[in-house]
Amino acid sequence: MDIISSEVSTKLSVIATKNNIIIRDNLNLMTNTPDVCFTYDKGIVMNPNWETNVSYPFRLAHELSHILYGDHEAQAVYQFSEYGKRGEELLAHRNAIRMLMSIEMPSSPLTFMSYYRVPSWLESDVSRTYNEFKAV
Repeated sequence: MDIISSEVSTKLSVIATKNNIIIRDNLNLMTNTPDVCFTYDKGIVMNPNWETNVSYPFRLAHELSHILYGDHEAQAVYQFSEYGKRGEELLAHRNAIRMLMSIEMPSSPLTFMSYYRVPSWLESDVSRTYNEFKAV
């Protein structure tokens, strides 16, 4: 993890602490086990070993978004999926983009997508959020 990624992850951890959300890195999980979020218990289990294209900070912001902004009546447990394009998954992707840009504003939408390894199908959401932040 590079310095910026480490700083962003630390800021995400601060957000979690302020909201009584517990984050655990489980180093014993298999490489095919995704990150998991428990909305009722306000807990997140991150798998640093998971072989996925999406960066750890984006995944963490996504899981935090389920707890902070999601519909807790919709589901009690979420597993991260970079392909989740509907409902609560799409909302968590969009809120993760917003959360990360509020922590560290990128120089461009493509820089953001490349750095966090955001799935290409979210490009319009990244561009829209970037333009909203630039206008402020």
